[in-house]
Amino acid sequence: MDTASLRKLLHDLSNALNAAKINAYLLRRTSAGALDVDAINGLDSSLHDAEKLVGEYQRRVHAEIAQAKAGLNSNA
Repeated sequence: MDTASLRKLLHDLSNALNAAKINAYLLRRTSAGALDVDAINGLDSSLHDAEKLVGEYQRRVHAEIAQAKAGLNSNA
């Protein structure tokens, strides 16, 4: 994975996690009886986005490792 791709992934992941922190903060500020539906949905969405980004990163890293192993095996 090139540096630019890795930087973009980390930037997007940071944004998703920051959005989750903001929505979690908003939920803490509301009373337990009147939870803010928008904050709950925002938190869920932000965490889902972060989870997708991490999954995408893992798939790319594993694909690159497999490709490198295949290249080593074909040279042997």
